[in-house]
Amino acid sequence: FVIIPILMLGGVYLAYEGTEKIFEYLFHKKEQHHTTTLEQKSKEEILKIEKSKIKSAILTDFILSIEIIIMALGTVLDKSLAIQIIVVTFVAVVATIGVYGIVALIIRMDDFGFKLIEMAEDGKSFLKSVGEVLVQALPKVIRALTVVGTLAMLLVAGGIFTHNIHALYDTLQVIPSIVADLLVGLVIGSIAVSLHVVY
Repeated sequence: FVIIPILMLGGVYLAYEGTEKIFEYLFHKKEQHHTTTLEQKSKEEILKIEKSKIKSAILTDFILSIEIIIMALGTVLDKSLAIQIIVVTFVAVVATIGVYGIVALIIRMDDFGFKLIEMAEDGKSFLKSVGEVLVQALPKVIRALTVVGTLAMLLVAGGIFTHNIHALYDTLQVIPSIVADLLVGLVIGSIAVSLHVVY
């Protein structure tokens, strides 16, 4: 009986994170241009910013992982305890290796690119070209993942609410489910962001 409330609490957090990123992009873009650049900040300030970003990313990933595991558990509640343990363990291992493994590879992409450039014997070798592509591609990949990740958080959060609140599901049946999930995620996220600003 606690699975749905836990899912919904996690859904509120994911919706908040996704909506906050959109609000920050839309309403604080101009402010970011007027703030000091990283080159003008001290080493301590840069480390503080990086720690804050890492802490936020770890917390979001942790909650998303819990949501995935709870959803997996919800699909086998009518099965024996042994089946539940096997399924949840399998999902946890696959999610951890899959998600965090891919993220680790992406983060190290530019390091791998620099290594290939170092290994290149001459200025026109294939290895150097591949290395340069990897180094130049990393910022674009990170930007694309930010957009995809934000949409994913809103869709997962909205999906949790539309699939567990029957009145909401019945009301939104007239529009495509992906649009309904996104709208619900945005509404819940907007409420959460507003409450966070007020309190």
